[in-house]
Amino acid sequence: MTLHADIDASKLPDYSYDFRSPLWWGIVGLMTVEGTVVATLIASFFYLQGNHTAWPPAGTSPPELLLPTLSTVVLLVSMVPVYLTDKAFKRGDPKPLAWMPLISIALALVFLGIKAYEYASHVDFRWDTHAYGSVVWLMIGFHSAHVIAVIFKTLVIVYLARRRYFTPEKRIAVTVNGLYWYFVAAAWIPLYMTIYLGSRIWS
Repeated sequence: MTLHADIDASKLPDYSYDFRSPLWWGIVGLMTVEGTVVATLIASFFYLQGNHTAWPPAGTSPPELLLPTLSTVVLLVSMVPVYLTDKAFKRGDPKPLAWMPLISIALALVFLGIKAYEYASHVDFRWDTHAYGSVVWLMIGFHSAHVIAVIFKTLVIVYLARRRYFTPEKRIAVTVNGLYWYFVAAAWIPLYMTIYLGSRIWS
């Protein structure tokens, strides 16, 4: 019988950072799935466009650019406080974690407010008007739901930070939240280009 020496695992770390953490890979998997949905929505938009002689359909005005462009800038700027918070925490300064993400949340709420105002008063079609309306409203609704989700997720992070929950060993939760915020903001760019620029190019 062959004898094997025991391996001493007592000094191995019981936590991990970034790509060494299962939580990191979990959020990457989630972003991959949701990114695929975004790509499918965009492909559906252009598939439907290819089956219509006019896109948007006759009688439907192309979306205005001012409000969506403004909301896009607001959403992109919202990434900055998240980034600064993550960097500060990695340097060993947890204080910004208790308040700086609230700036990002406020900006995300402004984004949603502009979107609600835009589609309530500046869009002349509904989700059940035609195929164009269905796919545009679906893209807007899908992305807005993710903005709402990341807002609540970040509120939990702030709540836990104020209760001094986070230690350097638990940094991965802050990092993962930042990654998801970046994803939600970045995912809006191809949707913006498809809905607002694509609709004008083929109108």
